[in-house]
Amino acid sequence: MKRRGDFKYGGFLVLEILIAGLILTAGIAATMYLFRMGFEHLEKARISNTLSAKLVQATGLIRSLDLEKVSGTEEMGEGVTLKWNAGVLSSMMPVSADKREVSSLLYHLLLYQVEFTLSAQGVSRDYSMHVLRYKALQTTNEPSS
Repeated sequence: MKRRGDFKYGGFLVLEILIAGLILTAGIAATMYLFRMGFEHLEKARISNTLSAKLVQATGLIRSLDLEKVSGTEEMGEGVTLKWNAGVLSSMMPVSADKREVSSLLYHLLLYQVEFTLSAQGVSRDYSMHVLRYKALQTTNEPSS
């Protein structure tokens, strides 16, 4: 049987356990913080991927919208909202080169610049695109004598 005086370093055992506990606690706290940050970044990446996937659908929708309304908001599904503003960049009405032609089909050409924003859950992306539209104009020209 050993007596109390036989342990040379008996008091250090409690101190070692306390230090090991502090190191373990710091390691667990750091790991929990990293997991939380990882989940937040995964959520942002998921939202960004959703916005990227809706971009193709948004450009198709913008091409079919009535751009004379100048602005609007559309729901794209999956929590994605499309806000757009349109303005005419250029307008042109070509004239017939042949003045002797009795009737010719002309077009009124309009070039729109559309600024739009896709947003979901606090994340938004801004885009810009050009859309060309035309309106058919039926004109009749009297032949000049």
